[in-house]
Amino acid sequence: MKKFIAILVISLAALAFSQEKQGITANVELVSGTKQRAQFLGIDKDTVQLGGYIKNQFTVVRIPREKFKSILDEQGNDLLAGAAKDSAAVAPDSSVAATDSATTVADSANTASTDSSATEENIPNIQLASTNVLVAFESNSGDPSLPTQMTALVARLLFESGEQVHVFRRDEFPNCNDDICIQKTLAKVGAKTIYSGKISNGTNADSISLELSRIIFEENLPEIRTAKMNMSRSTVLGDAIKDNRMQKLLLETKGVVAEKTASTIGYILVDTDPEGAMVSRSEKDAICKSPCTFAVTDTGRIEVNAYWDVDAQLWGAHTAVRPIPGDTAKIALRLKPISPEIQVISTPADAEIFPGKDPITKHSKSIGTTPNKFFLNEPGLANITLRRIGYKDTVVSFYVAPVSEIHLNVEMEKLTDYDEIAKQQDWLHERKMTRIGHALMASAIAPIIVSTIFIYLGNRDYDDAKDIKNDLEKPGSVNGANYKNKVSENKDLVDKGDKKMAIAASLAGAGVVLFGVGLFFTF
Repeated sequence: MKKFIAILVISLAALAFSQEKQGITANVELVSGTKQRAQFLGIDKDTVQLGGYIKNQFTVVRIPREKFKSILDEQGNDLLAGAAKDSAAVAPDSSVAATDSATTVADSANTASTDSSATEENIPNIQLASTNVLVAFESNSGDPSLPTQMTALVARLLFESGEQVHVFRRDEFPNCNDDICIQKTLAKVGAKTIYSGKISNGTNADSISLELSRIIFEENLPEIRTAKMNMSRSTVLGDAIKDNRMQKLLLETKGVVAEKTASTIGYILVDTDPEGAMVSRSEKDAICKSPCTFAVTDTGRIEVNAYWDVDAQLWGAHTAVRPIPGDTAKIALRLKPISPEIQVISTPADAEIFPGKDPITKHSKSIGTTPNKFFLNEPGLANITLRRIGYKDTVVSFYVAPVSEIHLNVEMEKLTDYDEIAKQQDWLHERKMTRIGHALMASAIAPIIVSTIFIYLGNRDYDDAKDIKNDLEKPGSVNGANYKNKVSENKDLVDKGDKKMAIAASLAGAGVVLFGVGLFFTF
């Protein structure tokens, strides 16, 4: 109602002094804070009469007295108080009264629209299915489908709340160019409650502003309530139905302020150089690839990471941003080469570091003891497990952000359960045996290799002895010195080959034994 009254007063004041005066020039201030100059015509039964010319016709507006904060003449006199003592002091003349008797507040509202007026001649033939009316949303957001979607959503919510509405398209009012004209036209054909909405660009290029109004016509004076909310341009419908935001907006237009809750949904737009980087929040896995926008419900400071793995080289960037509830915060990141160094310190020190969080067995391999540092080139969630005899195993979960250093300070808890201590001692013994087994299996390789060499050398001796034997089988003197030397040489080669084969067999046997014992200790 405040908005409508303000429109009437402003419209009257625009031409109030362009024609001859019909009343006292006064400075009018409404309870809503609106101030204007108009012609004060008097008070009749707690109804203030203001006059002015609209479209060359002097028009009287009647507004309840309680809507006014003050009405002062040019000398600063309080006309409200004066009119209470003498209501006839500023009564209009007979020519004004004749016009006044034919003019009502509703008529004044009908002439207040400067764009187009719905007179009796241009009122369309409208048949209302309900006195509750929903006028389709208008939009300048650039999305032609959005007004239809929002209109359908509001209509559905009203229907589900038990409120039957007659939905009108805006093109059904060809003679109207603004909301006031449409509302006036519907009021003339019997509409009591009118819902209308407007969709416009938000304060940010990535946001949308939605405004919903509810106009109630009672005794020819409309009461107007308006509610607004902001949404992300890329997820308008999702935002409208999330957490019943649209339903709460409807309740707000009905004056149910207690049901209103401030929206904490914000959006973060991340752009990187180069593009295509993975975007994530601290303590969370990757969300999207840049450039991209994601929703957050946090109201505090949020850390945002961007990283890109190119040819085993990690590129990354890290920043912090504070979300804007109901709007979009923009950040731009320039990626640079980086290799996150994980520094681990434990209390007490000398705890072994095992990758992952799987249970530690005798076959688990550690990557060092604390204090220590190592590198990870894969951003995201990671885990390590610390073990020190006499203390509880400690699993450390941390987020590998694209930063140069990550510090982990771990406080280990001392064991008091004897069974747990005994298990650790057993594990330590088994681990030692496993290491011995690995050492033995490794040691078995050397004798086997040497054995192979001796086998090769022995075979060469056998081959040389075979060649000499073949020469001895050729016809010739068996009593000659050359023949006897070859026989002796053949025998020596055979003896050498036998010895080498014996050594090879011994070494091979030792290697097999060592490997077998090592295998036994290992498993």
